Amino acid sequence: MALLDIRNLSIDITTAQGTIRMIDKASLNIIDGTIHGLVGETGSGKSLIAKAILGLHKPNWKVTVDRMFLGATDLTKLSPTDRRKIMGKEIAMIFQHPRSYLDPSKKIFAQINEVLPGISMKNRLLDKIKQERKKTSTQQIKELFHRVGIQNDQAVLKSYPHQLSEGICQKVMIAMAIANNPRLIIADEPTHAMEAVTQAQILRLLYKLNQLNNTTILLLSNNFGTISNLSDFITLIYCGQTVESGSYKQIIERPMHPYTEAMIKTTLDFNEEIASKSQLYTLPGNIPSFNQLPIGCRLGPRCARAQRTCVQYPDTVNYKGHMIRCHFPTLDEKTS
Repeated sequence: MALLDIRNLSIDITTAQGTIRMIDKASLNIIDGTIHGLVGETGSGKSLIAKAILGLHKPNWKVTVDRMFLGATDLTKLSPTDRRKIMGKEIAMIFQHPRSYLDPSKKIFAQINEVLPGISMKNRLLDKIKQERKKTSTQQIKELFHRVGIQNDQAVLKSYPHQLSEGICQKVMIAMAIANNPRLIIADEPTHAMEAVTQAQILRLLYKLNQLNNTTILLLSNNFGTISNLSDFITLIYCGQTVESGSYKQIIERPMHPYTEAMIKTTLDFNEEIASKSQLYTLPGNIPSFNQLPIGCRLGPRCARAQRTCVQYPDTVNYKGHMIRCHFPTLDEKTS
């Protein structure tokens, strides 16, 4: 069953150069209880999609979508007030730069205490109730910290964000995200600019949340190799267009879109011998700027299969759950 169903999401942003279509008919179908990877190069529009799901629209945005359902809830029909009510409880976000989203003027205890589930009390002025609330909050926070792997909880709670490492700040954000046991966690580049050991810890933590709590996770990344083995399903996005989507096995074993094939080729396989100083594979050309986007399929100028037909936007084709948007996909005997 689909927990999040998005069809033909488009985001037009008004700039000094005019209106630019940043996201062009992007679609996502996230199955309940799975890890879904949304993969694309930096600047492909992954964070814009996440913000559209959360309703974090800026005044110069125009968001249009055929369908955006969270379970049975139509997100497009919710008022801003109603949308905020489901944030944290139904959907939680782990941002890319944790220090940028933690308040530098508040200690960690005060910040995480704000997102904890409330305790019913009629008179908040009574000292006894205040003390009981603080005691309960501290216990809840310690349990959350234990779940995300923060060991020295007392020192962390008394610290400001700038006094903590990037990895600890990210774990604090994950603790805040899971405080209300949300159905869906959106993790936007959760291991960005972290050392390899910390990256492995964060990804292992997200995997455990999915396995132990059945939490659905939408994992955004520009590193195909990092998240492909972690994801049950993968969607690839290029310059605001979702180009291919399917299960891990479908994407890895039978990639159909040229962009997917290129992403797989750029992933290093350390089980194979790589000659010293050998040239690694890269997709020819550069990502176009958003004010100079090609018409039709945006991969066209970099695609070896491109023909005149590619100036038209390709329709979505479904091969037994394997979604592809390409005029000239790679087909084998099983799919053709």
